[in-house]
Formats: sequence, C-alpha cells, structure tokens
Amino acid sequence: MEAEDPLAQLADIHLPGEVSFWPPAPGWWMLAGVLLLTIALIGRYYYLQGQTRRRMNSAMFELDQAYRTWQEKSQTEADRNQAGLDLLYSFNAILKRVALVYYPQTDVAKLTGTTWLRFLDGADNNTDFSEGVGKVLSDGTYRPVFSADVDGLYSVVRQWVMRRYLKPQTKNPATTAKASTEQTAEVSA
Repeated sequence: MEAEDPLAQLADIHLPGEVSFWPPAPGWWMLAGVLLLTIALIGRYYYLQGQTRRRMNSAMFELDQAYRTWQEKSQTEADRNQAGLDLLYSFNAILKRVALVYYPQTDVAKLTGTTWLRFLDGADNNTDFSEGVGKVLSDGTYRPVFSADVDGLYSVVRQWVMRRYLKPQTKNPATTAKASTEQTAEVSA
C-alpha cells in the first residue's frame, strides 16, 4: 500500500469573484447626492438670473419705447405737450411696476407725489427724484404744460431701473420714505 499524498486531496485555491461596480459603496452614493444637489442649485441660480435678465430687458425695452415715442411725437410744437405728459405717465408706470417686483406691494402701491419721489430716492440714497430732474414725476400727467429735461429724466429713470435688477436689495426704501415724511411733519409742527 502506498501512502497517498494528503495534499493531493485538497481542492485548489478559490479566488474571490471580481469586484462589481454595482451597488456602489455608500461614499459614492453621498458624492452623487452632493453632485446632484450642486447641479440643481447652479441650475436654479442661472434660471433665476435668466428671469431677472428677461424682466430687466422688458422694462428697458418699454422705457426705450416710451422715449422713442416721445422723440417722434415731439417734433411738432402742437404735439409736444401731450407727448411729454404721456412720457411722464409711461415713466411713472414703469417705475411703479419695477418697484412692485422688488418691494412689498402694501408699501409701494399707494405712494404718490413727493412720497413716491422720496421712495425712489431712498432706494439709492440720493435726491435725483425729489430734488433733481425726476421732480417732474410727482405731478406727472396733471401738469398743465410739459417742461422737463427729458434726456436727464430718461437717464435717471434708466439707472434706477437697472440698479433694481443688478444689485441685491438690502433695505426697504418705503420705510425710509415714511421716516422722512414723519420727520418733515415733526419739523413743520
């Protein structure tokens, strides 16, 4: 009898199966989640920027259209007064619509006259409307005769509208306008 080799009875070494790519480890799931969230946030940012750009372009188009209409209609002296009053109405309407987008409706919708001009000035901490060329907007279409620096007014209104869309809003100018109205009332009393 021959002695059998006990090692011959052993099975060959079993190699582990190849590592599959599915299901991924938990770290890959977290990375995918963070990546998807980042893509969603970037997409939302660009979507909102696109909407803001479209709104600004629409407001600028209306502003430019009102200015061009004034230029066309004011060629004759007879139409100049009505064209100027229409221009003031258009500028006020555009400013009001833009303000309603960025500030609370309860604060903006009811503003007229000097409080409206103070509101517009309070948004940028200047006096372009209440003491500058924008002063003609306070009585707007109620003016019997139109006389204004239209190019200067157009420039001021255009800058105000562009600033609303291009810079983040930090404070509500309506509260500034209310505070300045209350201070004026206290001083005059």
